[in-house]
Amino acid sequence: MAVVRDWVLLCLVCVSSGIGGPFAWGAEPVWLRNGVTAHRGNSVEFPENTLAAFRSGIEAGADWLELDIFRTSDGKLIVIHDRSTKQTGDRDLDVTQSTYGELLGVDVATEFRQRNGKSIEECPPARIPLLEDVLRLLMRQRRTRVSIQPKMDCVADAVALVLKLNAERWVGFNHGNLQFMAEVKRLAPEIPVFWDRGAETDIDEDIRVARQHGFESLVLHFSGVTSDKVRKIQAAGLECGAWTVNDRATMTRLLDAAVQRLYTDDPRGLLGLISERKFRSVACEGEYAHHLQGICVDDAAIYWSFTTTLVKTDLSGKVLKKVPVANHHGDLCFHAGRLYVAVNLGRFNDPQGNADSWVYVYDAKTLDEVARHETQQAFHGAGGTGFRDRHFFVVGGLPDGVEENYVYEYDSQFAFVRRHVIASGHTHLGIQTATFADGRWWFGCYGSPQVLLVTDANFKLLGRFDQDCSLGIAGLPGNRLLVASGRCSKDTGCVGSVRAAIPDEAAGFRFPATEK
Repeated sequence: MAVVRDWVLLCLVCVSSGIGGPFAWGAEPVWLRNGVTAHRGNSVEFPENTLAAFRSGIEAGADWLELDIFRTSDGKLIVIHDRSTKQTGDRDLDVTQSTYGELLGVDVATEFRQRNGKSIEECPPARIPLLEDVLRLLMRQRRTRVSIQPKMDCVADAVALVLKLNAERWVGFNHGNLQFMAEVKRLAPEIPVFWDRGAETDIDEDIRVARQHGFESLVLHFSGVTSDKVRKIQAAGLECGAWTVNDRATMTRLLDAAVQRLYTDDPRGLLGLISERKFRSVACEGEYAHHLQGICVDDAAIYWSFTTTLVKTDLSGKVLKKVPVANHHGDLCFHAGRLYVAVNLGRFNDPQGNADSWVYVYDAKTLDEVARHETQQAFHGAGGTGFRDRHFFVVGGLPDGVEENYVYEYDSQFAFVRRHVIASGHTHLGIQTATFADGRWWFGCYGSPQVLLVTDANFKLLGRFDQDCSLGIAGLPGNRLLVASGRCSKDTGCVGSVRAAIPDEAAGFRFPATEK
């Protein structure tokens, strides 16, 4: 099992991408690097350039946000795309000729609400945020950064604000205006610049100018991107990006052309496509003495529990490290650089509770064991683990005749909190794998028949499906799932593989068409 943080969190947003409070200033950021820029925030789901859109872009797992700024008549730097508020709001004000107090009277969710047919309850009024507000939001996490596009000559003011807040590590700038972007590098050379270019631009001249000024990236209008241009840009040591892409076919074409960064109004959709492509079908290298019990994943590795062997591979399945472990190790989850594995040393599914339930903890980098925690409340044997909201959850065996399943909750120090009941009906051998993803719990049962249980965050049953995720299930960015499969042979041993799946209300999940 795994909760993948946004790439996260989902998933995976489990350790450092939470946006509730600032992290320790001495800590080194662990920036996401997935090439997804949320254009004006997650603007397909929320009104553009609003705090709600930016929060959602962070939670979706984009590695960069993008926003636009103007300066008001009273010198405030505000976040809005157009000089007039009529494009998004319910009033028509010139933002450069208005005070910030006057602009706060504009509901900039108006156009979004009307275009999407939403009620005021579904889409509450939104106000124009200050750039400072957005920067402070970003600085409460260390996974996602923001690229600022100055829509007027206010670069010096913006850089001064960034320096005042010590926000340099969270910030980049983008624009097609060479004067503006050159000024960024003059004032703060360490801040990256994404230089926007048109479809028919002279790419050779752009490369020359970009290297002269120390820019990090060229971002072309998507309609002008060719494989030849991409190769030239990358050969010059620059990142190649494309703006602004919202349909799946164009996203696919640009990813096939090796474009490294896509600007999109739909970051969740793009992240989902990237997850599908990355995990079309990945097999774990090697054969093992016992069957696969669970999987989890982080930004750079997949972790496999083969009952008596713990294996770490890269995202293509190549083994990086493997260690022998106690029999038997079950499903596992990743959190804060560690692996948490459900371990049962006694009898599984015993009505008398003769299990011996533990969670063993391993350093994800080295696979060295670092701790053990008793979880004897898992009465019929610990089979799997999950993580959500700073708490751990253990699932496991179930004797015949019991018509409900149990989830055992522990705090961050593994002090027992409570037992949750899932009104699932009987599942043969109980629950073996678990993950919290897409706002729901996913539980795999490998008895006969194999069953998928889906519950809400509070373990209310949402569906019971004839789906097999009993050998592992994890969350991926873009509301995707990573589902494991495996087989064993007397002659060659046991093998495992994973592939991306899409949550489905009717079927539990389904595999993308290319996977059928």
